Amino acid sequence: MSLGKSKSKSATPLIASVFTGVGLKQQSLVYWLVIAALALVGGLIGDSYIRHIFILVFIWCVVIASWDLILGYAGVFNYAQLVFFTFGAYGSGMLSIYAGLTPLLAILAAAGIGAVIGVVIAMPSLRLKGEYVALFTFAVHLALPPLIQQGRAIGMGGNTGLLGIPWLNLFGYQVSPIDKLTWYWVSLTIGAVCVYLIYFVILRGRMGLAFIAMRDADTFAQAIGVNEYRYKLLAFVASAVFTAVAGGVYAHYTGVVTPRVLGTEFFLMAMVMLAIGGMGRFPGAVLGVFIVVIGNELLRSFDDYRLLLLGMAVVLTVIFLPHGMAGLFRKRG
Repeated sequence: MSLGKSKSKSATPLIASVFTGVGLKQQSLVYWLVIAALALVGGLIGDSYIRHIFILVFIWCVVIASWDLILGYAGVFNYAQLVFFTFGAYGSGMLSIYAGLTPLLAILAAAGIGAVIGVVIAMPSLRLKGEYVALFTFAVHLALPPLIQQGRAIGMGGNTGLLGIPWLNLFGYQVSPIDKLTWYWVSLTIGAVCVYLIYFVILRGRMGLAFIAMRDADTFAQAIGVNEYRYKLLAFVASAVFTAVAGGVYAHYTGVVTPRVLGTEFFLMAMVMLAIGGMGRFPGAVLGVFIVVIGNELLRSFDDYRLLLLGMAVVLTVIFLPHGMAGLFRKRG
């Protein structure tokens, strides 16, 4: 009897853990069914403005999921996330305009640019600890807009921004920003693949286990052989790559990129998405994006009070749902 009980007790944490692979097929199936439902909804929506909102949601999902990877799961206080987005957007746009790359190739190249920038920012950051990483990365965020504004000589457009970014080309078909339905499906596909790779491939594998170990028990993780420097560097690079891809998609969708993407409002919106959704808890970050982007648009008629209402939403979430919306679904993995 005691042997049977010990077996059942030892089996319980295995089933409950999201990092054992148990239930991965079922969860993946549910995920792709949701994506299929969203694709169907896109065809049923008749209002182009609503499609536009969903396109922004899908792009933001990649940005916030990438930030969740490094901040929520790896526990690295990186506040340069929009820097990766900006380099991806400007890099993809400039490669299309000046180097003649097709938009799809330029977006792939933006991933490489993101990887390089991730390494550049990670190298000094990983010599620091805790809040000093946050201060350094936020300083990088603050320093970039003046550099972009002085970048007119290298074709960055300065204050005006980078204009005339080519439209997306799919097998010879030019996808203009007016074609919201095609953009809806394109952004959904790219967003779905990126989010799946982050949450179902990277974070469900060896790398994800290392991130969780570093976040929850840094000293113990190093004691059992987790190379802190290596995995934190990987966290920076992976986060930067996906975010840069989102930046490239955004650039070719809007046709213009300005230093405004590094503005206070964009940064605060990203923080609100993570706070309301919940860090390190899938699907918290994704839920936060849907809630904040759609909620922000619904509050446009209350423009004077919009940021105040969003701030109140964050305060109420922190008080009543300290782990964000994802805390309603399951315990921390």
